[in-house]
Amino acid sequence: MLAWSARPDGYCDFLNQRWLDFTGLSAEEARGWDWGAAIHPEDVKRLVDRWQIAMASGELFDVEARMRRFDGEYRWFLFRASPMRDESGKIVRWYGTNTDIDDRKRAEDELRRSEARKTAILNSALDCVVTIDHQGRITEFNPAAERVFGYRRDEAVGKHLADAIIPPSLRDQHRAGFARYLATGEARVLGKHIELTAMRADGSELPIELAISRIAM
Repeated sequence: MLAWSARPDGYCDFLNQRWLDFTGLSAEEARGWDWGAAIHPEDVKRLVDRWQIAMASGELFDVEARMRRFDGEYRWFLFRASPMRDESGKIVRWYGTNTDIDDRKRAEDELRRSEARKTAILNSALDCVVTIDHQGRITEFNPAAERVFGYRRDEAVGKHLADAIIPPSLRDQHRAGFARYLATGEARVLGKHIELTAMRADGSELPIELAISRIAM
């Protein structure tokens, strides 16, 4: 943990050895407000502005910014500081920590990119793509499915698949098969192409070819 403390006016008067080792700065080089030399140039103003707001309000300081390691690489850190008050409630010192969150940030960025790719694929797919959860509720309904079945995505998501696109005459059979799969793992239709009858939002029926895949979570 990179740790530090500051006076009520924000003057940094202590940086622990891990902070100094990470940045490669000496205590003399980083004291006061000179610690800003270790912050990414694009993040300095935002971080300082938030720090000044925290000092003025006395509220918890909590912000993410990039710090430069001794070898020149920047990593994301979570900056946090809490005020220590005297008996009258006056702030007498701030104690802060910087926690490395770079791996988490990279994972979040990759997840966002993955979600963007998934959305692009779903939106451009010519085939209907409908996903459901373990309760049989629709969790994804792409534009092709909207066009074919007559539901908007926001209308379909959350509905039970059986109630949305399966004709009443086939619902008991569907529910029995789904319950059997959940109880035993026995899947008679996974990985196969099957032809059956589906139902549109207006109640009309249509023949479809269906392929079902399981997504491991």
